[in-house]
Amino acid sequence: MNNTRNLTILILGALLIAACSKQDRVQPPAADTSNISAGPVKEGSGKGIVRAIDTGARTITLDHGTIPNVMDAMTMEYYCDQPKSLRELKVGDSVAFTLQDRGEGNFVVTRITSIAKL
Repeated sequence: MNNTRNLTILILGALLIAACSKQDRVQPPAADTSNISAGPVKEGSGKGIVRAIDTGARTITLDHGTIPNVMDAMTMEYYCDQPKSLRELKVGDSVAFTLQDRGEGNFVVTRITSIAKL
């Protein structure tokens, strides 16, 4: 009887360990990648006037004309991936720049240089 009891406890213990160590292998749903682009959705060149610069946030506010195939004329803050360029500019400068529309409202200035006054 003692052997039967020990064997039962041993089997139950083994089953308990096996049950606790089994992990659910549920796959998460696949991400919807239909709207993700491998590169810029659109890109265009424009000219404008610097209205504000935030070197810490790497943003620049530009009052610009129409950028063909990207957006109409407006004043807007953009992220700039050229932080060195931001340190060389000042509010009121006229600039030529390249703007990328990377989708879902993600606009990035990829090139910007000071030019003669507009």
